[in-house]
Amino acid sequence: MTLQTYFARARAGQHVEPLMAWARLFPVAVVACLLTLGCNRSVDDPSQEPSPIEALATRGVPSDRVAEARLRGEKVFRHYCAVCHGNEGRGDGFNSTNLALSPQDFSSPEFWQQMTDAHLFLTVSKGGPANGKSVLMPAWGRTLTDRQLHDVVAFLHTFAPRAEVPTDKSDPPLEPRQ
Repeated sequence: MTLQTYFARARAGQHVEPLMAWARLFPVAVVACLLTLGCNRSVDDPSQEPSPIEALATRGVPSDRVAEARLRGEKVFRHYCAVCHGNEGRGDGFNSTNLALSPQDFSSPEFWQQMTDAHLFLTVSKGGPANGKSVLMPAWGRTLTDRQLHDVVAFLHTFAPRAEVPTDKSDPPLEPRQ
């Protein structure tokens, strides 16, 4: 029985199975509730308070702002940047083969020796030409919010190679003090 038939019979005064109607309406009601609760709130909007369920789920969990920024930045990077820079930031995204110049390899130690956050922010927001880079690097400043731009910069640091401490093999190991 369709909903139209159900309501037509109910309006006509005919007997309808109330449990049958509930069983058919329940999935629709659940989906409507989920859409109402979940779709009117943006995940990246800091002005909105977390829902009661989110507050309960995160209660007692320590907050690390850098880690949170990197998680948000990863989402933005995967959506906008990975097509050229690749998922691992090595400049090997699927679109990189179509470009005359290779995209920046963020895993390169040389790249990080000369890079600052301000330089990265300017390049991402204003595009490659703003810092003398490739004209093929688009400006994302009108597409992304300032927070998203800063989050992407924070995420880019996850590609930086870990600093290795040079060791001299000729020195004897240090003995613990007594």
